[in-house]
Amino acid sequence: MSQAAKDTKDTIEDLKSTAKELAGDAKEAVNGAVSSAKNTAHKVVDAAEDMADDLADKAKDTARSARRTASEAIDSTGRHLRNADDEVNPLIDNLANRAQDLAERSINFWADNSHRARRQINTATDATTKYVSEQPGKSVLIAAATGAALATAFFLGRSRKK
Repeated sequence: MSQAAKDTKDTIEDLKSTAKELAGDAKEAVNGAVSSAKNTAHKVVDAAEDMADDLADKAKDTARSARRTASEAIDSTGRHLRNADDEVNPLIDNLANRAQDLAERSINFWADNSHRARRQINTATDATTKYVSEQPGKSVLIAAATGAALATAFFLGRSRKK
């Protein structure tokens, strides 16, 4: 075999080796990007779940407050009713019943809305999780764009105050 053929063969082997190294590096880079996208997706999901929990807690607090206010109103109405004259009792009884009905409807309304809000938040969380799992690259871009937009709005708001 001639020297030129040997040199060509050696060059080809070197090129194959270099190509394998580059393929390995590219594979590592892709794996790193996928891992980073998954981590970001998990952070987004965790943040969504935290917000859902916070919203549910606020809804529960509001429902408790409504219940407490309704209970206080019922108690107050009851005290006033006991002190009323006999000729006013039928009217007061009617008003007390209406107040009780209103209080019960208010309590049920807040309870239903807190459950509905939790379901909607859970649905949104599930949809977000599914989207992030199916589209990790887009999810990372959306998260980055959202972060940039919020940061820009924050800094613009601060500069207007000064």
